[in-house]
Amino acid sequence: MKPLKSIALLWLLFAPVLMLFGSKSLTAQTAKRADILIADFEGDTYKDWKTEGDAFGSGPAHGTLPGQMNVEGYQGKGYVNSFHGGDDSTGTLTSPEFKIERKFINFLIGGGGWVNETCINLLIDGKVIHTETGTNTESGGEETLAPASWDVANSIGKTAVIQIVDRRKGGWGHINVDQIVQSDTKSATTVAALEKTLKINGSHLLVPVANVSKDNRSVTLGIYVGDKLVENFTVLLPKAGDASWMAAYPIKHFGLQGKTVRIATSKGARVSEDVRASFDRIKIGAESEALAISDYSQPYRNQFHASTRRGWNNDPNGLVYLNGKYHLYYQYNPFGIFWGNMHWGHLESTDLIHWKELPIALYQRTTADMAFSGAGFVDFNNSSGLGKGTQFAAFTSTGRGECLVYSKDGGLSFTEIPENPVVKNTGRDPKVFWYEPEHKWVMVVYDETRCDETVAIPATNHDDKDNRNLAFYESKNLRQWTRVGAFTDPDRGAVFECPDMFPLPIAGKPGESRWIIQAAQNRYFVGQFDGKTFHKEGGPFGTQHGAFYAAETVSNMPDGRRIQIGWAQPDSYELLFPDQIVNQGFTIPHELTLHETNDGLRVFYNPVKEIEALRGDVIAEGKDLTPAAANELLQKCKGELTETLIEFSDAGPKQIVINGMDAGFNGRSARIFTDRILNEVYADGGISYEVRRLPVKSFASPETRLIAPASAVIRSLKIYRLKGIW
Repeated sequence: MKPLKSIALLWLLFAPVLMLFGSKSLTAQTAKRADILIADFEGDTYKDWKTEGDAFGSGPAHGTLPGQMNVEGYQGKGYVNSFHGGDDSTGTLTSPEFKIERKFINFLIGGGGWVNETCINLLIDGKVIHTETGTNTESGGEETLAPASWDVANSIGKTAVIQIVDRRKGGWGHINVDQIVQSDTKSATTVAALEKTLKINGSHLLVPVANVSKDNRSVTLGIYVGDKLVENFTVLLPKAGDASWMAAYPIKHFGLQGKTVRIATSKGARVSEDVRASFDRIKIGAESEALAISDYSQPYRNQFHASTRRGWNNDPNGLVYLNGKYHLYYQYNPFGIFWGNMHWGHLESTDLIHWKELPIALYQRTTADMAFSGAGFVDFNNSSGLGKGTQFAAFTSTGRGECLVYSKDGGLSFTEIPENPVVKNTGRDPKVFWYEPEHKWVMVVYDETRCDETVAIPATNHDDKDNRNLAFYESKNLRQWTRVGAFTDPDRGAVFECPDMFPLPIAGKPGESRWIIQAAQNRYFVGQFDGKTFHKEGGPFGTQHGAFYAAETVSNMPDGRRIQIGWAQPDSYELLFPDQIVNQGFTIPHELTLHETNDGLRVFYNPVKEIEALRGDVIAEGKDLTPAAANELLQKCKGELTETLIEFSDAGPKQIVINGMDAGFNGRSARIFTDRILNEVYADGGISYEVRRLPVKSFASPETRLIAPASAVIRSLKIYRLKGIW
C-alpha cells in the first residue's frame, strides 16, 4: 500500500501545477481556433445576401468603380462598394442569419462616415447591437479600407445578421466593406489618431515611407492651418522593422513659411498604433536630409531612361520645347513608389537625353482633387492676352474638370486662369493644339458621355465602356471652349484616355500629309481632320508596344520633328529591394514618321538622333556570322548598358534575350537598347517597336542568348557600350 500512498501524495502535490499547465494549454488551443468566414465577397454575386435599392449593384466591386477615387485596402479581388451609380444611389445589403461563435467580428471598412447613413450594423433580434461607419465626411478624404472590430463575447450563441447601409446622398454617400470574419482575436489595428504641430522653418516636409506591408497601414495625413485643410496625402508609414526611405515634399508652394501647422489624420480615422513611431519622425527640414548620392545608382534604376528621382511616375505630361529647353512633366507620387497623390513632376533637358529633375510644377489640391494628365503648348500669338510666347499646360482636375494653367517663370510653376474649369465632362487628359486653317485652338479630350457619335458607331463588344470617345472643343482665346464633335471607333479600347493628335507629312511625298489620332494604348488611326472631328481612313493600327502606355508628343518643336515619349512600365522589385526608392520610367525619345507601305500608310518609330551621343566603345562586332558565333558575341552584353544593331539574311520571327529581357522581333533587322530593367526594340527601320521589361524572376541571374536554326546567317552584328545619363 505504501507505493499507492506515495503516488496519491505526489498527485495531491502536483495536480494544481498540472491543472494550471493544462488550463493554459486549453486556453492556447481555444485562442488558436480558426476564424469563421462570414463573407469575403470574392464572387460575381452576393450569393445569399439580400440587396435593396441600387447602391450595391448586382454583385461585389472588382476594383475602383467609374467616377470614384482609387480604392485601396480590400483583400482579394472583390469587396462591397455602394458607389454603383455614384454617391446619390442608396440601398442596403443584408446577410443571412448566422450564429455568433467567436469573441470578435472583424472586418475592413472605408467610405462615408455618416452615422446611421453609411455604416455596417450587427443586428440581434432586429435591434442594432453594434455599428461602424467609414471615416470620411469632408472633401480631401481617401478611399482606403481599414480594419475594425466588434467585441461580441457577450453575444456568443445568439443568432445575428449583418446589414450594410447606404442611406446618404451627396459627398461621401457610399460605404466600402470587405472580409467579415468571426475570430477569437481582435483586429491588430486599433483606433489611434495621429496629430502633431510643426513650425515651417525649412524647405521640405520629410516623411518616412514604407514599400511593402502585410497589413494595411496606408494613412491619409492632412496639413492644417488651424482647422483649414491646406493639403493632404496618402502614405504607407513604416512599422518597426520595415525598410523605409524618406520622401521630401517641397512646401514653398503653400506660402506657409514661418507658420505653425498641424499634421493630422482626418477626423475619426482608424490608424494602426504600430506606425506612431514613424509618424513621430515626420519633420520640416532640407531636401538634402532625404536624398542620397546612391539614388541614381541603385540596381533597379535605369541608367539612360529618364525617371523621377524618388517616388512613382506614370504618364508623361505637358511635353513642350521653349527657349532652348525641353520640358517633360509627368504624373508623380512624391509619397510612395506606387500610384497615388497625383502631382506633376518636372524634368528638363537641353538635348532630349540628359534630364535634370526640378521641383514639383503642379500640385494636387487634395487627394479628392488631383492633377491628372494633360499636355503642354505655347500661346505663340497671345490668344490668351497673357503675352506672346506664354507657356501653357492643360490638365484634368479630378474635382473640377479640364483646366488651363500658364507659367511666367520658364515652366517652374503654374498659375490657373480664372475661367477654370474650361470644360466639364466625364473624361480626362486634354491635348491642346493650334488648327491653322480656322485660326483657332482645338482641345481633344477623352470622354465617357453618351453622344451622337457613340450611338452611330456601336462598340464591338457591348459593356459599360460603350460611350468611350475622343471629344473635340474649340476656342479663339483659350478661355471659352465649345464642343464641336467627337471621334470613336467600334474598338473602344483604342480610344481610351490620354489622347494625342497631330499631322504627319508623308515621307517622299512633298506637300502631302495625314492626321494621326491615338489614345493611351498607342494604337493609332490615320485620316483627315476638318477642325470639328476626325475622319478615319484606316486603323487602329499597331500594338500597345509592350510595356508602354500613355505616350505624348512634344509641342512647339523648332525643327518640325514629331518626337514622342511614353510611359515605360517595368516590373516593381520592392520584394527584392524593400527600401526601393523609385518605380517606373520613360522611354527613349523617338521620332515618328509616316510612310507608304504595301499595307498602306503606317507610322514608323525610330530613336532620336541625339541618342547616339551616349555611344561609347564598340564591344563586339562581326559580319556573316553563324548563330553560334553571334551568340558568343552577344555575351559581351552581360552586365552592360548597350545598343545592339543586328541584321539577318532573312525576315521572320527572331528569338533573342539580352540580360534576361526579351529582345526578339519579327523582321530582318533591329536596333536594341538594353538598360538595367528595360529593353527597347526598333525593328526593320521602325515599322515595329516594343518595350520589354526584366521579369522579377530574372533579376538575380539574367541570361543572354540567340536562338536560330544552324543554317541562319547573321549578316552583321555590332554592339555599342552606352553611357548613363545621370
